[in-house]
Amino acid sequence: MSLAANTAGLHHAMEFVRTGVLEANLPEARIGQLDLLIEEIFMNVCRYGYPDGRPGFVTLTYTVPAPGELSVEVADQGAEFNPLAAAPPDLTLNLQDRPIGGLGIFLVKTLAPFITYRRDGDWNRLAFRISAGS
Repeated sequence: MSLAANTAGLHHAMEFVRTGVLEANLPEARIGQLDLLIEEIFMNVCRYGYPDGRPGFVTLTYTVPAPGELSVEVADQGAEFNPLAAAPPDLTLNLQDRPIGGLGIFLVKTLAPFITYRRDGDWNRLAFRISAGS
């Protein structure tokens, strides 16, 4: 599925990937986890992927490698950014002392223990896998 990189596409992105949850026979409890992952990744692309104001797109794909497993890839042609290389936030700081940003990436890494990033030509490709047991 390919969507414009704007907030209006978030609902469609989430619905598309939820179809994968059903195909993979994942427990319903994984839907909330998946929604958080998609929202964080999709919105980061919308907010930061196309900083020069040009219109952009987000492409989502999913596969079911085995029953109880769902692999999702979120791809865009925005600014190159490897979220996995970002420094983790300092959670020991008080909220008022913490810099803005970084918590979303931390959340994604926590919720998706199997996550990869690669730059493929002009494409950012962030892929993750969730399973019934993860």
